[in-house]
Amino acid sequence: MSLILEPLFCLIYLGLLLLFIMALLSPFEALGWWSGWAKKDIDPPADFPPRADLESRADFYVVYLTAIGGISAEDISGRERRFLSRLSEALPGEVSIVDDVYPFSVTNNPLNGERQLGWLWQRIHNSRRGGRGSALAGLIFIRNLLQVGVSGDPRYGPIYNVGVAREIARSLLRHGYPAGTGQAIAVMGWSGGGQIAAGVVPYLSKTLAAPINVISIGGVIADEPGVGFANHLYHIQGSRDKFPSISKILYPGRWPFASHSTWNQAVSNGKITLIDPGPIKHTGHEDYFDHKSTLPDGQSFLDKTVSVIADSLIAEAQAQKEDS
Repeated sequence: MSLILEPLFCLIYLGLLLLFIMALLSPFEALGWWSGWAKKDIDPPADFPPRADLESRADFYVVYLTAIGGISAEDISGRERRFLSRLSEALPGEVSIVDDVYPFSVTNNPLNGERQLGWLWQRIHNSRRGGRGSALAGLIFIRNLLQVGVSGDPRYGPIYNVGVAREIARSLLRHGYPAGTGQAIAVMGWSGGGQIAAGVVPYLSKTLAAPINVISIGGVIADEPGVGFANHLYHIQGSRDKFPSISKILYPGRWPFASHSTWNQAVSNGKITLIDPGPIKHTGHEDYFDHKSTLPDGQSFLDKTVSVIADSLIAEAQAQKEDS
């Protein structure tokens, strides 16, 4: 028996040690960027000035931040791309979908990009796509999950979120967003991307002088200060999706009796809308992007997700027109 238990305990010990080291190093990328390894200003870059041709601007600008399983912004799944295409079709007028920002890097540097271990992350990803190395593939999830934790950390979160906000601003300007016009922007995040979507709000709003609506698709969101700066936050959580409820346990500001927390104040002020789209899971079969599974009324889970988000964005756009 000892011949089996000793190697097993050794593997568990090494795994915990690796997890501890990854957690310890998780804020270093953001701190290194802030220390001067890259520019930290979030003003609109000079090479992407605000567009003067307002007649050609889109009616909706939607930023999509993927979940923790990806190694780059280009790595979003075909299911996610189908979802974004359906959403673009469901919204009236011209729609600009911004999906080229990797939310788990302050400099939009993918895991297989210009990194010392970029080759290793790529090999792990290749093994995962080939149906091999599932245990190693978990390192991608752990690494990105730790970055979500950095985003929600009151010590490192502002540094991390300002970096991602800068990259989102750059991408929006590349996609023709007319900075300074006050046109609303929707930042939409799935799972861990929901926390980062909320975290970037104050910095993105200030940079582009625009109201920011947040769409959380099963998002795990801390008692994030950015929630208080959002124009509105729509949190979509299926009745079979228990993963977002982790944030209600981990973050004291999400506890019901913390009445003065940012999150609970936003709920009291009507700035957060909680939406239950039905018996939808967090990921995999019967999740938000499943186009085959259907609700009792015959609507697919994907179509339900699309309709809920489209209705929310249309309502916000109409309210902005009435206020202007």
